[in-house]
Amino acid sequence: AVPHFSTVSYNFKHRFNHGTVEYVFRWVLKAAAEEGYLDTEAIFVDGTHIKASANLKKQAKKAVPKQAKRYAKELFAEVNKDREEHGKKPFSDDSDKNPPQEKQTKETVVSTTDPESGVFHKGEHKKCFAYEAHTACDKHNFVLGVYVTPGNVHDSVAFDPLYDEVCRNYPEHKTVVADSAYKT
Repeated sequence: AVPHFSTVSYNFKHRFNHGTVEYVFRWVLKAAAEEGYLDTEAIFVDGTHIKASANLKKQAKKAVPKQAKRYAKELFAEVNKDREEHGKKPFSDDSDKNPPQEKQTKETVVSTTDPESGVFHKGEHKKCFAYEAHTACDKHNFVLGVYVTPGNVHDSVAFDPLYDEVCRNYPEHKTVVADSAYKT
């Protein structure tokens, strides 16, 4: 019999941790793969916003750490490696010239009710506190990985952790498809 919803809720709150949920998630996907349902040659990535249970009027301004775009650092290192291989002087890293306080923090609006959410406003959507679930699926719509961020985190910043997870679990993939919001 299907367990009562309160039993499941209680277990999620008190017994199931992230590792347990991840284990069950991967176990189900493994069973689907063994039966031939998964096709991970092409992986499709997109994000959807989920409204947080937080009032936009209950907010505060707060200095938060800036999230560096990992790709920028990787590209800088790759360019310098190529320059060295061609006998050219590598570009210098100007991070030492700027005070660390200016580079490491930015002021943002934070919910006093749900501080993990972020202010989302896009197009004709109403401004609200939200989360964004970045999801990777195969061509049969099986969810292969999810990475959840506050609603104000740009898709290009959230892409790297999701891509790393997909590569770790499905190294045989040949193509990753994403909309222009993930462009870095």
